[in-house]
Amino acid sequence: MKLLFVTNGHGEDRLALCLVRALGASLPGAEIRAVPLVGEGRLLEEAGIAVAGPRVRVPSGGLVRPTAGAVWRDLRAGLVRQFRRQMRFLREQAAWAQAAIAVGDTFCGWVAGRCLPDRPLILVATAKSVYIHGHSRLEVFWMRRRCQHVFARDEPTAEDLRRRGVPASWEGNLMMDALDVTGRSPVAPGEGPVVALLPGSRDDAYINLGALADCLEQLSRALAPSRQGLVGLVPLAPGLDRERALAVLAERGWTRQVPAGPSPAAPAGGHDSAGTITVEKGAARLRIAWGMFGDVLLAADLVIGLAGTANEQAAGLGKPVVVFPGPGIQFNPRFLKAQKRLLGDAVAVAPPDPAAVAAEAAAILADDARRQRMGAAGRARMGPPGAADRMAAVILRIWDARTAHP
Repeated sequence: MKLLFVTNGHGEDRLALCLVRALGASLPGAEIRAVPLVGEGRLLEEAGIAVAGPRVRVPSGGLVRPTAGAVWRDLRAGLVRQFRRQMRFLREQAAWAQAAIAVGDTFCGWVAGRCLPDRPLILVATAKSVYIHGHSRLEVFWMRRRCQHVFARDEPTAEDLRRRGVPASWEGNLMMDALDVTGRSPVAPGEGPVVALLPGSRDDAYINLGALADCLEQLSRALAPSRQGLVGLVPLAPGLDRERALAVLAERGWTRQVPAGPSPAAPAGGHDSAGTITVEKGAARLRIAWGMFGDVLLAADLVIGLAGTANEQAAGLGKPVVVFPGPGIQFNPRFLKAQKRLLGDAVAVAPPDPAAVAAEAAAILADDARRQRMGAAGRARMGPPGAADRMAAVILRIWDARTAHP
C-alpha cells in the first residue's frame, strides 16, 4: 500500500506522525510519503518518513485563523507562486500513490483531492468544530463528493457531518497521542504547587513568555506562605531558542540559579536532548525545560497558557487552564474566544493583567472541587489517548472493503 500524507503546518505534521506510526504497525510493508504544504516537514523527516516536494515557509507559520495582516505578509512572501509549485508536484504523485490522507483543514483536503482525483481520500479535519463554527455547506458538499471518510475533531462535529450526508466519525483526538513523555521529572523534591506556563511554538512565544513570567511572579506573591514551593515550568517547543528565552527573562530581572547539586532532569553524560534550567526572581522560581513537554504537563497542577494545541493537550490531560489575551499575534481575543468555546469549562478566562491572572490561578489552586470539574470538562472535550490506533483501524477497514469490491 502506497500512502501519501498531505499536511499544512507543524502541528499537523506531529498529528500525521502519530497516524503514520499506527498505520506502520498495522501495515509493515506500507510505503509512506509526506508532502507538507506549510513548513519544511522536519519533524516527519527526523522520524524517517520520506518528505517530498517544494518546502514552503510563510511569515504566519500557517496560522489556523490568520489575520488580514498575516495573509498579506504571506502573499508578499510569494505564497501563490510557491503553492503552484506544490500543486504541480502533487499531481506528479498521482502515478505513485494508491491513497491520500490529508491532515489539516478542508483546504488541505481539497488540494490533495484536486491533485489526486482518482485516488481514495481521507481527511483528518483538525480546524473546525461545531463548538466554534461548523463546516460550511460548500465544504460539506465537497466532502460528500470526494472523501471516503472524514475524521472530525469531536463527536458533535462528527454527528453534524453525518446528519448532512458525510461519512464521518470521531475516534478521539490525535494530539492526545502526540505527547512525548521521557519519564524524567522536571520537579525537584519538595516543590509544588506546579504551574505550567505555555507560551506557544511560534515566534511570538518569546513575548508571550515575558507576560507569563510576570503572572508567575504575581502568583508567587498571592499564594499563602505555606505554599511557597511554587514552581513554574516552561516547556520550550522544538525550534525555539533556549538562550533567547533566557534573555527575555533576564531583561525582566530573572537570574539564573546555580544548582548546588544535580538539577531536575539534568542531562547525563553531556546528553542535551532533554533538561532544565532554573531562574529566580525574589521568591518566584521558574524552570525552562526542553525535550520534556509531556513530562511538564503531567507534573502540572494548573496551566497558564497562551498556546493553541498545547492548551488543548493540557485540558485533555485534565489540567485546569487559565488564559488571557496575549501580547503576541496568535493568542488575540478572537483566538481566545474560539478556544474557550472549544474547551468549555476546562478553561478560565482572565483579563490581560498579571495580578488578575494570578488571582484566578490562586483561586483555582485553592478549590479542589473546581479543579476536578475543569479537569473532567477537558477530558470529555478532547477524548482519551489511542485515536491513532482507532483511526488506523477505520482506514484499514475502508481499504479492505475497497480492494474486495473495486
